[in-house]
Amino acid sequence: MKHRLVQVAGGGPAGLFAARLLKRAWPGWDVRLYERLPAEQTFGFGVGLTGRTLAAVREADPEVGDDLIAAAWPFSTAEFRLPQGTAAIPGFHSGVAIGRAALLRILARRAQDAGVKVESGPAPGWPEIAADADLVIAADGAGSELRGKLGDGIGPSVSVARGNFFWCGSEVPLGGTVFMPVRTEHGVFTAHAYPYSGQRSTFVIDASDATIEAAGLASPACTAQDGSDERSLDYLSEAFAGILGGRPFAGNRSRWTHFRTVRCARWSAGQAVLLGDAAATAHPTIGSGTKLALESAIALVAAIRETGEVEPALAAFERARRPAVERLQALADRSQQWWDSFEHRLGLGPARTAAAFLSRAGAVSLDDLARTGPSLAASVLAEWAGAPAPAVPAGGLRDWVLSQPLPGTAFTRRLVEPAGTALAVGTSDAWGPDGDRILAEAPGPGQIVRLVGGPDPEQLRNRLAVAERLRAAGRVVQVAGPRSSLGELADGLVAGRADLVCLDPADD
Repeated sequence: MKHRLVQVAGGGPAGLFAARLLKRAWPGWDVRLYERLPAEQTFGFGVGLTGRTLAAVREADPEVGDDLIAAAWPFSTAEFRLPQGTAAIPGFHSGVAIGRAALLRILARRAQDAGVKVESGPAPGWPEIAADADLVIAADGAGSELRGKLGDGIGPSVSVARGNFFWCGSEVPLGGTVFMPVRTEHGVFTAHAYPYSGQRSTFVIDASDATIEAAGLASPACTAQDGSDERSLDYLSEAFAGILGGRPFAGNRSRWTHFRTVRCARWSAGQAVLLGDAAATAHPTIGSGTKLALESAIALVAAIRETGEVEPALAAFERARRPAVERLQALADRSQQWWDSFEHRLGLGPARTAAAFLSRAGAVSLDDLARTGPSLAASVLAEWAGAPAPAVPAGGLRDWVLSQPLPGTAFTRRLVEPAGTALAVGTSDAWGPDGDRILAEAPGPGQIVRLVGGPDPEQLRNRLAVAERLRAAGRVVQVAGPRSSLGELADGLVAGRADLVCLDPADD
């Protein structure tokens, strides 16, 4: 391919890795990258990389892959630490975690080794950056300035999470991921923590607006040194003293933030393409930000290599990559809503909380859990059924769940004929205004509500989410679904999302 000028705006994982891969593939190209901040000033602590992402990086670039593995910290377990007990999730994570600054140092060094010209400071604005460029990669983050310059066809949209999150760290060793809620006098704070070295761990803490307001943390008290909210760091260090062992939280521009999910109708216009967070973001509770960045960089370069011309390659890149990105965003949306409403589940036992977490987006079933963690699966089902663990069968879990009685009622099994008042569900946000409307339409506490809707798996998950909202308000909820969904319906029963299920009349 003839000589090209490539301009890359943004020194995050997406921009750095794409620049490196392009320069390795076409050494004669002029590849320039504009890096606003050095790695030491980057926001954040550790980031996770799945085994699948590591394998993709090593296949695309063995040197970078080896560097990442050498600098990373492996772990595989997770646990929920609740006031009523602890539940361990074996084999939860197949990859590693790495300090974000270390990740960026590796990628920046390898990009420069390949011949990428890395320039510090802000990137040129539009149209200067595109004036002589054959390819412009806008990898300038979720708040991308270039994205707004690429024309109406890009169609960006941003949705804002209801819950707040606070990213910080501590010099505390953890054996794996820990999920831990703490109830203070002001409300519930929940930590998602994981190690990224032998002595350092990342903590992402979330809380509702009401809790932050009640705790007096709504107005940040920031230091001039790194812009962190010191009042919140002190408050949270005290609240989570049990896991910190007396150590404090450390900040790095750590402030309460509502996560912003970015979507775009198109990712490219002319010779410019959006990459990484500039194109799409996913809520951090599924740990996919760095995964999206690195895997999208690989896919972009593969499309250019295969197509040979820039604009056709950008269209081919989007066709190939968008389905995987949108799938991750759909999973992240459900995960975000689950965590935003987590305090409503604090009455569940530890094992059922773990199962509800794993099945929150429809990606992990009870059958999956029975294969990877049979002892946990047995504890989950025993806890749900109020039976001793030996009474739980080794197989046929779906049918066993559906055959169990509903305590305190005349229902001798959970799969029954349609009952109660039928309400149609068309929302994906059970805890938002549409969920409020359905709750207002439902009969009073103790009454049976039957939720109906389309046969698509995502439509079923919408009903299960709304069912959980109604159950929290004291309703007895039956969820309808096609016969093919009985496994997920059984999972929903065990996770506390429904009381009863039935088959759609057309499918019975």
